[in-house]
Amino acid sequence: MHDITVIGAGPAGCAAAVQCRRLGLDVALVDTLGKAGGLIREARLIENYPGLERPLAGLAFADRLISILSANDLEILCFHADSIVLSGGAFEISGNGQHIRSRSVIVAVGTVPKDFSVKNDGNVRIHRSVLDLILEPPKRTLIIGGGEAAADYALNLSDRGSSVSLLVRGSRLKASGKLRDEIENRNVVKILYNTVPVSASSLEGITRLEVESSGSRMILETDAVLAAVGREPRLPRIVNDFVHNTGNVRTSIHGLYITGDASLGSLGQAAIASGQGIQAALYTFEFLKAGSSKS
Repeated sequence: MHDITVIGAGPAGCAAAVQCRRLGLDVALVDTLGKAGGLIREARLIENYPGLERPLAGLAFADRLISILSANDLEILCFHADSIVLSGGAFEISGNGQHIRSRSVIVAVGTVPKDFSVKNDGNVRIHRSVLDLILEPPKRTLIIGGGEAAADYALNLSDRGSSVSLLVRGSRLKASGKLRDEIENRNVVKILYNTVPVSASSLEGITRLEVESSGSRMILETDAVLAAVGREPRLPRIVNDFVHNTGNVRTSIHGLYITGDASLGSLGQAAIASGQGIQAALYTFEFLKAGSSKS
């Protein structure tokens, strides 16, 4: 029986686990991949996290999280949480054919890509993570989407030598501020506005993406297709009835907290996620302390 189980080892989960450990709690930190970082691993550069003396690549930031966990004697258990049930005053987290029992739970699972499909001859892989591509960048990459993630992926792959085209459904990028300015002003990424994918096929090892652009159809040839069309939370199944308002850390179940992108409902900022993780840890400590005083 743990004091607290933290599900997810991104910035929110790591911050929560470290703070809980500092407060003297017995912590179980679990993650589907068994790795620290979560979605931050995909980031090209972290530039707005307080305390960084210079921009840091997402993978390097994840390494820092690993160091912080190690310094606080925390390890990540590779465990995919399928369901959570509150019974008899304790939470039972089930997954991998195993069960973890805990007096409280912090859910920091982040988000997953929204469902996306395009007519496909079956031979074309539509990538959903830039991590699939950055170690061996393709010569040419088509990225579907115009938001923050799509723009970041485009610059990340362009930095690594890939010739990148960005297919944007609307007439402008949804990405804003510095990221949008960089992608529009550097001229290293080709942007095709008002462009929607129709079908994908493969011919002699070359991917051919049929698109509709400004009322006309055309074929774009590429070596890889990456879809970045939005993300959404996918929480473990919570058996008990509960209420959670987007952006809040607390839920209607005492002892159950949701943090980071899982709470916000979309792609957020690492600093916000970390702050919510610490907030959840403090709520957890208060909850457990109150329970102890009643017993």
